[in-house]
Amino acid sequence: MQDYKNRQNASNNTPEDLLARQSDVTVSSNVTSYSEYRGFFVYVISAIALITWACWSFIPESVLSDYFGITYLPDRYWSVAIPTYILVLMLYSYIALALYNTEKKTVKLDDAKNFVDEYSVLAGSSRASGIVDASRYVFESTSGVQDLPVPLVNEVLYGSDDDLDSNSN
Repeated sequence: MQDYKNRQNASNNTPEDLLARQSDVTVSSNVTSYSEYRGFFVYVISAIALITWACWSFIPESVLSDYFGITYLPDRYWSVAIPTYILVLMLYSYIALALYNTEKKTVKLDDAKNFVDEYSVLAGSSRASGIVDASRYVFESTSGVQDLPVPLVNEVLYGSDDDLDSNSN
């Protein structure tokens, strides 16, 4: 029975799937033994923090001092200001990280890393034939870890050279 499953799994795999499995980009299924306890602990602590914040924000000060004996709390301005500052900081971090990745981490178009060599795994090609039909993968999934030729990507993003010549006139 096991042999039948192995043969069936091997026959259903496409070259792209096999290539993705051989890639160094893998998803780890390593789960530590205490991860569920840590997750529950974080859940409980965040629930307590949310309830404390809601009580601080919505319950009148007279009720807090008379029934609970809490006489000093920070100004209620901070119950709105702190979450707002955190939200704005998250938004700024998201935009700053996107700009940093675009401006600093993106390889220039004339960089040597953009060239296609014999080690490139092009979408739509087989190593034996060398035929490349990557244009069909521009707007579809390749179902694996594969490269698209830089000239094809530039043509899709910025148009072809013919488009540039017609715009300059």
